[in-house]
Amino acid sequence: MTATLRVGFSPNPRLQPLIDGEVSIPGIELIWEFFNPGELFLKQLRENVFDLFEFSLADFIVTRSRPQFADLGWDAIPIFLSKPIGPLMSLHGNVRSGVRSLADLAGKRLGVPDYGMTAAVWTRIMLRVLYGIQPQDVTWYNGRPPSQRHGRLLDIDSQPANGVRLINLDDGSSTLGEMLECGEIDAAFGSAFGAPVAESENVRCLATSDSLLELLSRLQARANLTPINHTLAIKRRWLLDEPDVAMSIYQAFNTSKRIAYERARGAATAYFLFPQEAFAAQAATFGDDPYPCGLANTRPILETVAEQLCLDGLIPAVPDVDDLFAAAVRAT
Repeated sequence: MTATLRVGFSPNPRLQPLIDGEVSIPGIELIWEFFNPGELFLKQLRENVFDLFEFSLADFIVTRSRPQFADLGWDAIPIFLSKPIGPLMSLHGNVRSGVRSLADLAGKRLGVPDYGMTAAVWTRIMLRVLYGIQPQDVTWYNGRPPSQRHGRLLDIDSQPANGVRLINLDDGSSTLGEMLECGEIDAAFGSAFGAPVAESENVRCLATSDSLLELLSRLQARANLTPINHTLAIKRRWLLDEPDVAMSIYQAFNTSKRIAYERARGAATAYFLFPQEAFAAQAATFGDDPYPCGLANTRPILETVAEQLCLDGLIPAVPDVDDLFAAAVRAT
């Protein structure tokens, strides 16, 4: 008998071999639905409609730290197919703020779509690890309206108990983009879902692909960390009778990623004059697998995210990372 799982994801080329059927999961049919990540996570938190789904790593850890979310019944599977490249590339600054990069944010006012979103957590990790800037050294602004804010559903957008200054834009009178334009905040990360920011005469984008590559390279060199943004998660009820289903899913998604890598190499000659050099340049910093999966490869990274969530005042204690994941995949 074939089980049919409703799957929620954001578009991702590393999924394509699964979507087009080159990779399959024995005994399982996947019915795919695609969303903007912020919209997807909000829908799953509110409705819990997907059996297998992409989810914010930070939000997942928060749900597991609070008893009121136990009824969601989720386990993670260590498939990590996204990085916070888009959010980090959206860093904008007011031209009069004195902010030119993350290094300038001490004592400044920074807007983010959602204080607890994984990209914001990685921002605070980089501030701390690379520049010695603590969460308390920045005044944080939550930019999404309450109806679109994951932190409101998770009850983590109130004032953190550890001295972090967090201001919610709840009354709708101003947006991050408007506040950045007039200098009421110094810098902001934008989002197409609920918190757009844009360049203007008074606002400029502070991130480039070269500057972000340098930032990620420094983080890799300093702390051996490469950011993980989202995880794969499954409703636990699918594992009660057949716990090994988690391993089958893990293997299929990992195989899909590997085939997508091979497809990218095969297609690279359509554009790159010297494709091998382009791939080698990235591999020199991030290795041959820029999206590592499995717990053996990523446990220190996951522990760093959990530790930062604790420093941010969003969870009461650092969890045992292995306990977040389905039992059958903890040895991956």
